[in-house]
Amino acid sequence: MYNIMDDESKTIMVTAGPYKFQIIDNALYSRDKTEIYGRNFKIGGTYPDCVQISVIYENNNPMYASMPSILSDPERLFVRPLEKGGGTIIMTKTLLQYVYKQVPTLNHINFDDNSNIVFATEEEFNNGTYKPMPLYYFSIIFNGQTWYEKYFNATQKDEVRHQQYRTRVTEFLYSPEFKTNIQFDRFVALFGKREEEMTELYQYYNNANNFNDFFQSIPKQCRCRLVGPWIEQFMKFILKDVFYNENWVIHLPLEMSEGNNQPSKYYCPKGIITNTFQSQNICISPEDV
Repeated sequence: MYNIMDDESKTIMVTAGPYKFQIIDNALYSRDKTEIYGRNFKIGGTYPDCVQISVIYENNNPMYASMPSILSDPERLFVRPLEKGGGTIIMTKTLLQYVYKQVPTLNHINFDDNSNIVFATEEEFNNGTYKPMPLYYFSIIFNGQTWYEKYFNATQKDEVRHQQYRTRVTEFLYSPEFKTNIQFDRFVALFGKREEEMTELYQYYNNANNFNDFFQSIPKQCRCRLVGPWIEQFMKFILKDVFYNENWVIHLPLEMSEGNNQPSKYYCPKGIITNTFQSQNICISPEDV
C-alpha cells in the first residue's frame, strides 16, 4: 500500500507485510521543466537510504536503470538477510515493484554483485585484520546459485555466458567425472596449499562422489573456517570465462517463483553478511529481521 505523505518531495510510506518502509522518489528535470533526465528512487527502514535505483532518461524516455550495492552496516548489517521474510529481501522487492509501477517500460535493472561474508572473531573484526569472503562464491558451492539468483531471479547480462555459467555449475557440482579429474593433491595446489596443510579437508574430499557431496559433508559450523581461505581463488579457476560478479541484471517485472519462498533450501552461514563495506548505516533494525 502506497501513501504519499509529501507531494513535493515525493516521500512515500510503504507497508509490506510486517514492515514499514520509506521511499523517496526524486525526478531531475531541465531548468525549463520540459525534459526529464533522471529519476532516483531510495528506500529504507530506520535509515532512509538503504537500496537505491537510478534511472537515466534520454529525450524523456527511460534508457538505463541501475542499482548500486545495497548499503549496510558491517557490524550489524541487516542481521540475517537470507532468512525467510528477511527485511532486506522484502525491502528490495518492494522498491523494485514500485519502480516498475512508476516506469513500466523498464525491463531490467543493472547491478554488480558485491555481496560478502565476514567471518571473524570480535578481536579480528575490531582491529580490521579479517578478510571478507565473496558471498556469491560461497552461495554457489553450497546452494548452486547466488543470493541474487535465489531471491531476485538475477542473471548475468550476457545471456550466452550466463547459460555457460549455469552449465558449468551443474557439471562442477554434480558430475563424478569432474571431481575424479581433480585429485586431492591437484585440488589443494589450485589455491596454493600443500596437501599436509589441508588434512582436515581430506576426509570430506576423499569420501565424496562429487563436489556437491564434498561441500555438503563439511559440518556447517566449520564451513567458513575451512572454505574461506581458498574459496575465491578456487572458484575463479572453476568458473573462469563464464562468471563475473559485474554486469548482472534483475528482470522486470519481478517474477515471484516458488523457489523464492523456500528458504530451507538456501543455506547461509552464521556470521556477518554485507553487500558493501563502506557504509556504516543500519538500514533495518535488528528486531525487524
